[in-house]
Amino acid sequence: MRDSLTSLFSLSKNGNPVKAGRVSALDGPIIPDPDNRFQSVKVCDDRAVEDSLIEKLDQGDTNSEISGGSGSGLSPEQSRKVQVRGICTLRENGVKQIDQYLFSLSNSQFRFLSDEAPQHGGQGRAPDAVSYISAGIGFCFMTQLGRYAAILRKNLDECRIVQDTHFSVGGATGGTRTMGKADPVETHLYLTTSENDDFAREILDMGEQTCFLHALCRHELKPNIKRIGGFRK
Repeated sequence: MRDSLTSLFSLSKNGNPVKAGRVSALDGPIIPDPDNRFQSVKVCDDRAVEDSLIEKLDQGDTNSEISGGSGSGLSPEQSRKVQVRGICTLRENGVKQIDQYLFSLSNSQFRFLSDEAPQHGGQGRAPDAVSYISAGIGFCFMTQLGRYAAILRKNLDECRIVQDTHFSVGGATGGTRTMGKADPVETHLYLTTSENDDFAREILDMGEQTCFLHALCRHELKPNIKRIGGFRK
């Protein structure tokens, strides 16, 4: 979060490569479309924790009179200021319970369970921190693509991404005595649409521009964290 990172992209429309527009382009050929891989994905029932790994606790404000719901990004006029609060509680079994509150837009509340891999001090019973970060970036970006197509009433049958994120081990976890680092997010975008190449470039540009988490990547930010209570042995 303390570094300014420029995300990198490649673009494909209906199986054909398209030259990127405003966004920074990835070097090299476009990797194959992952479409056929999603058919084999299934939820694993063999989990070490009984609770849901991700749960929406509060739906928040859903104003049906506004296109897309209150603060959804589809209403003609809205505040884009976002106020997020996260509370992390260490459970007795060592799993982290993260309650996330969104105080603007939809006022929704989510709960995540997280645990680091065994080589990083955890037991691997839930997704680790950087997995949640990576999934969040991808989900936020793809959400903006769908919203932009809906606003313009453009055809977008399908969109898929392959996203690569790279993180170093931080000083406390890895004993490196140096601050953790991240590389720029690398995203390969695959579109299925009857629109032209200009629309493909435009929706990629707007998706990167309006994605809150890509904005987080490209700005230098200083996080403020408050710890309540002592450390448990």
